[in-house]
Amino acid sequence: MNDLKQQIYNCNCARCRAIVRLVEEKRAVLQFSRSRAGRLCELAVVAASGSAGIVSSAVVPARREYAHHLGIVLSGPISDSDQPLHIEHAITNSNHNANAKNRINLGQARASLTGNVYRLL
Repeated sequence: MNDLKQQIYNCNCARCRAIVRLVEEKRAVLQFSRSRAGRLCELAVVAASGSAGIVSSAVVPARREYAHHLGIVLSGPISDSDQPLHIEHAITNSNHNANAKNRINLGQARASLTGNVYRLL
């Protein structure tokens, strides 16, 4: 287990618990990488929002806050985008879409957008 994954598994905050649930219960296959953590952080904050979801305008600030919690500095046009690109990509390019490009394996979890609220359940 790499150091980031170990850190997340040892933390009891809601976002870390959400990642652990995605991996352990939903069988998502996620990349635990400090240099490419934008996707992991964004999926964590959306998953942690539960069935209530998270409004689109709150996703990016929450992603950045969670990265800071993990001691990660997000950089680059994708990882630190001002738009919720990672959850958008997960909605259209998960393992549930046979035509997905650069597929994200969410296991049994499903990402969705209803109105302006994202969910990852």
